[in-house]
Amino acid sequence: MLLKLRLDPADENLTGFASNVTGAGPWTPTSTTSGDNLAHQVSVRNDSANNHSGKTLTLTGTDADGRAQVEAMAGPGGSATVESTKYFLTLTSVAVSSTIGADTFDIGWVDEFVSATIPLDWRLDAGTKWLLDVTGTINVDVQFCLDDIPTLTDQNAAFWVEPASSLLAETADSSAIVEVAAGYTAARVQVNSYSSGAELTLRGTQPERPHA
Repeated sequence: MLLKLRLDPADENLTGFASNVTGAGPWTPTSTTSGDNLAHQVSVRNDSANNHSGKTLTLTGTDADGRAQVEAMAGPGGSATVESTKYFLTLTSVAVSSTIGADTFDIGWVDEFVSATIPLDWRLDAGTKWLLDVTGTINVDVQFCLDDIPTLTDQNAAFWVEPASSLLAETADSSAIVEVAAGYTAARVQVNSYSSGAELTLRGTQPERPHA
């Protein structure tokens, strides 16, 4: 089985979902997605010097695989920006526990994202082989898990690990094909940072299961 994932992320945009939201919410984004089919961490920037860190923001949207996802996080302090822990493919609503009055927030995405899940056949005895092709400035991890992804509440609920050091915090092309042991149920790409114009392609192979 041949595996190929080509990622062309949208530039970081701190007002990409909404600009200058105010009042008691909930706020509906003017754009619900970054447009690159990738799940980004969400940023909320406080345009005022007033401290709103005691308030709770509730983000509602979908995860990298398109399943419903919710995250509650503390609001930003004065002239500060907070970021979600989870990665959102879409963002449909941001609620706030109490009004921010006449102050305004900007809601957007940052330069950290994850790809959709790549399913793997964990029953095979042979491992998978991977090759990473990088363009521009980017820092990427290729992660794997042992969880049954379809049974979890969202992709973020899986326990992701990095078993191949040569696919961890990579900033350039793989110098050789990297083999990862058998038994993993899924893989994904996590990007820790990137600059405008960066792209990457992950190529992989996994043996086909023998026919009966």
